[in-house]
Amino acid sequence: MEKILLLGGAYAQIPFIKRAKDKGLYVITCDYLPSNPGHKYADEYYNISTTDRDSVLELARRVKPDYIYAYASDPSIPVATYVSEKLGIGINPFTCVEVFSDKDFFRKFLVTNNFNAPRNVVITKDSNYSQNIKELKFPIIVKPTDSSGSKGVVKVNDLSLLDEAITYAFSFSRNQKLIAEEFIESNGHQFHGDGFVVDGKLVFHSIGDHHYNEKVNPFVPFSTSWPTIKSKDELDLVVSEVSNIIEKSGYINGPINIEARIDVNGKVYIMEIGLRSGGNFVPQIIHHSTGFDMVDATLSGLMKMDIAIPKEITSKYSAYYVIHSGVEGTLQQIIIDDEISSCIIQFHQYIQKGEVVKSFQGSNAAIGLLLLSFDTLEDQIAFYKESDKLVRVILE
Repeated sequence: MEKILLLGGAYAQIPFIKRAKDKGLYVITCDYLPSNPGHKYADEYYNISTTDRDSVLELARRVKPDYIYAYASDPSIPVATYVSEKLGIGINPFTCVEVFSDKDFFRKFLVTNNFNAPRNVVITKDSNYSQNIKELKFPIIVKPTDSSGSKGVVKVNDLSLLDEAITYAFSFSRNQKLIAEEFIESNGHQFHGDGFVVDGKLVFHSIGDHHYNEKVNPFVPFSTSWPTIKSKDELDLVVSEVSNIIEKSGYINGPINIEARIDVNGKVYIMEIGLRSGGNFVPQIIHHSTGFDMVDATLSGLMKMDIAIPKEITSKYSAYYVIHSGVEGTLQQIIIDDEISSCIIQFHQYIQKGEVVKSFQGSNAAIGLLLLSFDTLEDQIAFYKESDKLVRVILE
């Protein structure tokens, strides 16, 4: 029986583990949290951090997997790729994956290859960045170069707030490197979604619109809705830019997660490309919406099996919605209005009654998640207008 070593065992990775077993694979998981629920679906579990590449390499040499993967996890992807390459079972080159895993490297790649990128300054504990920061046009965004889920991201409107923002961002950085960049004002919603690459070509994409709770944190998306309500011309510009980036990067096979903006002057900025499927059960809602099974395609790519790409792709009105709170407290109840009960495809609850709820300052503060499907665009829009009343979090 062929083996797959999966870096991680979080709740959102359970669909991948189950599908791998459906394909006849022996699943080995590893991370530093034995309580992660995905491990109970695996055949073996090892208590090893997914960001400790030397320890993961040692484990891989011991268990001898046929495949190594990190599903929906930004920090684990370069480790999985590095170890795969060392064992001679890799699909994508580590040098390529490393570019997309570090915001500093990615910005430099964009500039070198004549793509739009915000002007930026890299900050380390030892660097003298003060003068370079002053040359940027405020407001600026300060964020770790290696974090995910919008953790550690701060908007800075003037220099007096910079030191506090840097201290906060460093608290979420493993490599202790930050990037400060000019804020790109999006003309309408930010694009967000997934794509799939085969033989270096973007062969599938499903892109929607990010939604933010401005009252809680304007930089942590709580939802994405599909399909995008922006024009076909704008979508085509983004898809073309992503396709060109992928072709120049050397990425060969697998899923990608896309965040992009078109500014008020019509310039396209590809803010992030993660070489993984989206979190928040994005592959599952895309499967419902378009019929394309991202999880199956990812596994088929690893196993060098044929990947079925739909020739014509239509998108149902759908969304993921992160259940969240703007304040801290103890969870008493989640109340979902009967008005949207028929729209719910899946409901995942992460925090249980009596457990601590954190303010939604990063994806790690999610209380739960809904996957939703709507009959019409009007129904989808109506949900967002009343979402805080239709989905209520009651705290003690």
